[in-house]
Amino acid sequence: MIRKLVVKSATSKKEEVVDIEDARDWDYYDPHALVVVENQLVRSYQELLDIASSDSVKGRDILDVHFMVTLTGG
Repeated sequence: MIRKLVVKSATSKKEEVVDIEDARDWDYYDPHALVVVENQLVRSYQELLDIASSDSVKGRDILDVHFMVTLTGG
């Protein structure tokens, strides 16, 4: 299973490398900051772990994580 994440945020130009355990405390239900991992919307820490241990990422050392800001208007 992949243990490291490179976090890219729409609100910050700086990338950060974190341990996957740090993602346990993220707010996956924040309607204004979506968590996208390997082009998949992730709604829980368990979903993140499922991706990190999936066959589609075998042989990799790190996962790309994007915090996407949602825009609303009327």
